[in-house]
Amino acid sequence: MSTKKIWDLHMRVSGPLNEEAAEGMRQLAQSIAEEPGVIWKIWTREGETDRFGSTYLFQDLEALETYKAMHLKRLEAFGVTDVTDYVFDIMEELSTINNAPVNDPD
Repeated sequence: MSTKKIWDLHMRVSGPLNEEAAEGMRQLAQSIAEEPGVIWKIWTREGETDRFGSTYLFQDLEALETYKAMHLKRLEAFGVTDVTDYVFDIMEELSTINNAPVNDPD
């Protein structure tokens, strides 16, 4: 098993997805790209609903837990309260066979 961890996060976000919200998300994406231990993040949305999500790859559990504590507080400050999340181990050998991007970037 790899020491890397997946954090799968799901939430409901009310309010319009307008240019102001999109700019806020771009700024957030830039800040996340600089967080220690975050290898990558995939942003998701269920069609045109209010359901959003993210799947992150972290270097290790310590980095994940540090980021998670900060990010959940940030989401709460944004008014997001309907949040569910899961932490997964990565079966790296099998994932690599299927071209999963689980290796550190060069």
